Amino acid sequence: MATLVFRLKYVPDEEADDVRQLLTDHDIPFYETSAGRWQVSMAGLWVKDKEQALRARELIREDQIERAKDMVSPSFGQWILGYLQHARQNPVEALFTLFAVALILGVSIAPFLLWL
Repeated sequence: MATLVFRLKYVPDEEADDVRQLLTDHDIPFYETSAGRWQVSMAGLWVKDKEQALRARELIREDQIERAKDMVSPSFGQWILGYLQHARQNPVEALFTLFAVALILGVSIAPFLLWL
């Protein structure tokens, strides 16, 4: 049975290409699945052999640690800009998220408003 070694959702193309190249360089055979048209499937890189999957995960973990050293936290303005860009690309998801947040806040605050 295949083992998922790397999830591709929300991963930049450059990083995904680097991970593919890392697995290829270390002779680890893998295959890739996409999320599909409706984004319900698991997009990721899979390895069939368990021992190679463990080796692949270790290599990917080391690569991610190296990437984390170079990362800089985004400022609040950059975060907002990134969210707006994501919302423009995925409007249904963004609207659902805002609706869910408003619903949870409303349900959480409603008991306190009844006392007024």
